[in-house]
Amino acid sequence: MTIDIRMSGTVDASADLNSLDDEMLVARVVASDKAAYRVLVERYYRGIQGIARRMGLGNGDAEDVAQDVFVRVWLHRERWRPEGAKFKTWLYRVAVNRVIDFKRRPQPVEGCDIEAEPDDAMSPVEKLAQHEEFQRLRSAVRNLSDQQQIAINLFYDRELSNAEAAEIMGVSLNAMESLLKRARQRLREELKNMR
Repeated sequence: MTIDIRMSGTVDASADLNSLDDEMLVARVVASDKAAYRVLVERYYRGIQGIARRMGLGNGDAEDVAQDVFVRVWLHRERWRPEGAKFKTWLYRVAVNRVIDFKRRPQPVEGCDIEAEPDDAMSPVEKLAQHEEFQRLRSAVRNLSDQQQIAINLFYDRELSNAEAAEIMGVSLNAMESLLKRARQRLREELKNMR
């Protein structure tokens, strides 16, 4: 059973908060400001779900991971140190680590997986995912190593810089660039083989 941590608030209360940058919002969250927390959840929830789905999790599991990440953000808010990584970088790193942990846990017996009903309101990206070329590309990405999948996701899907992606993955900038180069090369090979 999952608990929906996304909160609905009044537009007036969060309108001013939406204009604040992440660091200002996090400072307010550290001081237990639930409205600022709500804005951060709304800002990054779908992105974390996207990371989880692109790392191979189904919609329900991606939702669980996103909720878990934000529950951890709230529970451990006092530990945030602004002199460390940018909030977005730190958050995506937590998300990637939670997906890896989730994938390592024992999987249920086949045939017992109950998938939630699909959401009828599809985003433009989800509509694009139905397109055949996009499906071929996603299939090719799934054939990459986990590290390469994460690198491709962070760089292309999340549009992070090489430096931000390297920080999230805990590798050097040179290692990240090399990882992306090998991933692109492998993708070209995979796509040629799918024709």
